[in-house]
Amino acid sequence: MKNYKLIVTDMDGTVLGENHQITDENKIALKEAEKMGVKVVFATGRFHDSAKEHVKFLDEVMPIISSNGSIIKHPITNEVLYSNFIDKDICLEIIDTIDKYNLKYQIYTDEKILQKYETEEEMKSMKEFIAKNFSDKTEITFKKDLREDVKNSKVLKFNIMEMEKPELLNQARADLKFIKNIEVTSSWKDNLEIMNEGSHKGKAIEYLSDLLGIDREHIIAFGDNYNDLSMIEFAGTGVAMGNAEEDVKKIANHITSRNGDSGVAKAINTLVLQKVVSA
Repeated sequence: MKNYKLIVTDMDGTVLGENHQITDENKIALKEAEKMGVKVVFATGRFHDSAKEHVKFLDEVMPIISSNGSIIKHPITNEVLYSNFIDKDICLEIIDTIDKYNLKYQIYTDEKILQKYETEEEMKSMKEFIAKNFSDKTEITFKKDLREDVKNSKVLKFNIMEMEKPELLNQARADLKFIKNIEVTSSWKDNLEIMNEGSHKGKAIEYLSDLLGIDREHIIAFGDNYNDLSMIEFAGTGVAMGNAEEDVKKIANHITSRNGDSGVAKAINTLVLQKVVSA
């Protein structure tokens, strides 16, 4: 058995259950690992303030990797350990590209989330979607045009959503390939996420593990979607959720149960805590 020193876990679809909260079983396993001296880090596509609402149960609150690796920030001290912002001109180019398809999108800055909308009905629909899927205290500012905000902000990530016409996402992704110096990924089936080149969870974990003095062979990482591929590859042990995309399962060292069945806890029990878990 490996001597694990760092657990890194994605949030949505991984350590969070179907109700978008960390399951009790996952909390117990993570706290037991913590008592053994294993550090616990969350790596998510979420905005930092959204993620930090979920880490308070831990005794040692570690820096959070958020916006798909674009920023590493401590949830208590607010110290920024690492950040990688998108150039303002590139942000405007991205907006021009995705506006051609009338796609809904959010912009994550270092301070807030901005949400693009066209009609009052669309704004109401998005507020309901956010309240249902992100049950936390994140505040989002709704605007019809985000260009001026982009010029005056430090942008970490674009989050593009289209639930009704997913083919538009494919068309937008094809166009985005012509924009240099960006990373494009997705964290669920109906979205695209755009960061600055070099922003991904794998690089962020490498950066943080160097600061902590932890070798990659002593890292175990959990994920379910395409934005988790880089950290699954970087970690000494990569674990895919039962509900993970097939491409994630293919490169993982282990496959655990679904997020709704506390698959993170089950893998921690067998691989980290070395408990005998009945089938």
